[in-house]
Amino acid sequence: MNPGMRRTYVAVFLISLVSLATEILLTRIFDVLLWHNLSFMVISCAVFGLALGGLRDVLVPPASPGLSSAGLHRLAFAFGASVWAIPLLLNAIPFSADAVTRQPLAQLAWFFLLYVVLLAPFFFAGWCICRIFSLASRNIQRLYGVDLAGAALGTLLLFPLLQPLGPERMLWYASLLAIGAAIVLAPSSRARLTIGAAGVILTLAPARLGERYLVLALHDDKRETKRELTAGRLEVSTWDPMSQIAVLDQPPRTDDADDRGRKHIAYDGGSQTSNFFPFDGDFTRLRNNLPSEVTFQFWRRSVLTAHYLRRDSPYRALIVGSAGGQETKAALMYGAAHVDAVEMVGTVARLATGPYAGYIGHLFNRPEVSLHVAEGRSFLRTSDAAYDVIQIFSNYTTSSVAEGSGAVTPTYLVTTDAFSEYFSHLTPNGILQINHLFYPRVIATAAAAWRAAGLDEFRRHVAVVRYAEEPDLLPTILVKMTPWTPEEIADLHAFFMFPAAREQQYEFAENPLDVQASFLPDEFYSGAMTDAFSDALPFDGSPVTDDKPFLRMLRQSTGRIEVDRRHGVDATTAWALNTRLYNNWLPKDWLHLIGAAAVSVFYGLLFVIVPMLRSTAGRTSDARPAPVLVYFSLLGFGFMTLELVLIQVFIKLIGYPMHAMATVISVMLIAAALGSLASPRIAGVDGRRWRVVFIGLLLSGLLLWLAYPFVSAQFLSGGLAMRIAATIALIAPMAFFMGMPFPLGLLELEGRPRGAVAWAWSMNGLFTTIGGVASALLSLTFGFRLTILISLGVYGLAAVTFARLRERCDVRVPAAARPVPAPASPPPLPS
Repeated sequence: MNPGMRRTYVAVFLISLVSLATEILLTRIFDVLLWHNLSFMVISCAVFGLALGGLRDVLVPPASPGLSSAGLHRLAFAFGASVWAIPLLLNAIPFSADAVTRQPLAQLAWFFLLYVVLLAPFFFAGWCICRIFSLASRNIQRLYGVDLAGAALGTLLLFPLLQPLGPERMLWYASLLAIGAAIVLAPSSRARLTIGAAGVILTLAPARLGERYLVLALHDDKRETKRELTAGRLEVSTWDPMSQIAVLDQPPRTDDADDRGRKHIAYDGGSQTSNFFPFDGDFTRLRNNLPSEVTFQFWRRSVLTAHYLRRDSPYRALIVGSAGGQETKAALMYGAAHVDAVEMVGTVARLATGPYAGYIGHLFNRPEVSLHVAEGRSFLRTSDAAYDVIQIFSNYTTSSVAEGSGAVTPTYLVTTDAFSEYFSHLTPNGILQINHLFYPRVIATAAAAWRAAGLDEFRRHVAVVRYAEEPDLLPTILVKMTPWTPEEIADLHAFFMFPAAREQQYEFAENPLDVQASFLPDEFYSGAMTDAFSDALPFDGSPVTDDKPFLRMLRQSTGRIEVDRRHGVDATTAWALNTRLYNNWLPKDWLHLIGAAAVSVFYGLLFVIVPMLRSTAGRTSDARPAPVLVYFSLLGFGFMTLELVLIQVFIKLIGYPMHAMATVISVMLIAAALGSLASPRIAGVDGRRWRVVFIGLLLSGLLLWLAYPFVSAQFLSGGLAMRIAATIALIAPMAFFMGMPFPLGLLELEGRPRGAVAWAWSMNGLFTTIGGVASALLSLTFGFRLTILISLGVYGLAAVTFARLRERCDVRVPAAARPVPAPASPPPLPS
């Protein structure tokens, strides 16, 4: 192998590693510094940047056809330097989503600057890799394989290194790897020494800059977390792979003797919170003094509800999302014989059993309690236990890693499939307690599962209690396997009616013994909501399934909605949807999708019209770019759509979202890299057997689609390693073939006008981002399974377009317009 080409492979590997690791890392950072839906902007910004880098070489192709004189080392260094600058600039730019309505023009300017900061590194990375692909297109199959392999390693390294290093240091080290790529690409010893000297400066500078570089500051004051940090109350701060966790001291806020303060646990900068409450372990005293202590030992009294109803019996409880331990405390106070406490964020579990164990009364160190670091449904699948109480109190994540995508918000704990699992794990008289914002849709979803289990009269099994005077963000939903009796309802009423210090009054929203006084119409309890009723609702109240697990995506219009008992629009649902409207018409919960779509249109015009008017590849009469642009656009759209939907689909099989994301992305990239490297042997050096590639891709994709329901049912109860192995077996064959169409397409561009490869790269990148938006919209509209079929259909269209492209492969520009081959260019790879 040519030594220069070997160095190029190393550089491409490093740049791709740093690029994807930086992209995923920035989504985690934005979950914390701002709000999780803005993290989707990072993904789109990254891919647009990569595509924009290619556009530069469409308009002004490199003057020299040789790799050594193409200035690649300067582009790689610019990439590394711009990655290095991210922590410093994020701290310097005062953009705040909360301040947009107060300072619209100023915040718009800061947002634009923030966008440029995020765009810059990916622009230089895209420019560098695209130029390499253009100048060494004869080696594209191996180059593309190396590119994908580097991206895969970047994904795999991120999760184990995030907690020990933190995002600031990870960006720092990533930038140094990119600078290492610049050194590898440098054409002379002098250039290598210059870049090395600059690298030393960037290595030493963070220690000098201190917290301005090494500590990322919050941009928004989510639940007063920023204010508490400013007051110096931080005790612990760590980046768990699932969520960033900060523990802050909250001193007493009242003069009451029972108010001893608490420790505030902030997930992702305060997007979600919990508490460590100070407790001495005396359950008898706590129970006797409950009216005066309830608000100082629990978030609110509804935490205790299901445990109260099973009090003084040796019952077995499952708590999904044990967090700071208040639910476990309630269970032990009322005499639970055994508690399985499941917590998905390992850091919180370690804090509760380690540094803060004594502070909370050693709740998780007691013999009656088993603490499990796992995802709730995954834990249930591997358990054959029956529970008297299953409790899920406000348990959902705001992490883009856990969601699998920053565009939509899957809620796998509240789907018809999830309810079926809960019902099958409850004892004959067991109780399921869920506290969730949108209780009408939760009931409709549970009713569908109840009906599917062959059960009837669901309304007699459901009670809902909420605040009486204002919207309740966490109404208490209680589903009992046997019908509620008058004595039980009276007991429940007594529990919620006793006076407690500093707490609001409660009321029954749904009383199973008084249908006339209940709020929801019968359709919500039927388990089979009619189309006519569903269409009349001003929000999406249909049951949520694992195929469409978007419980919180209720909005069906951009207008305000009002409380409407006839259609089940309660005060909380109306309040939640209306408060997410900017100026009563622009929905904040759609803003990231609207923004990404608008930016996609802008870049689409930029990437198509500008090259048509200004580039050789677009203006040459014989270039005929349409099949090329369509082909590479379809590849970008199909790849990203499949990747994002498979991440969310396989969360169900793997269970732990972090493992699902790492597995799907790394398997797809590694398998695609192997496919690209193997494509000369499968498709031929000249691509003459290209039909084999697309047939293999479509058949393996259909096999995945058909086999997934059966495989997931068979392996759900297996161990984590077995579930990951099943995921790899399903995804790898399709991903192997997905690595071949892109390099095959670039091979067809040989002899076309200079800049054609860069144009193809840009269009592929543009439609990768469009595919990300489409994946969210298609999944919301049609569900995951149909979205997979649509994505495979896109690859089918790509095959048809490639056939058209092959038909025109004899169309070449005049010899004078062809690029001059590089003298040192290696021969084609052998078949």
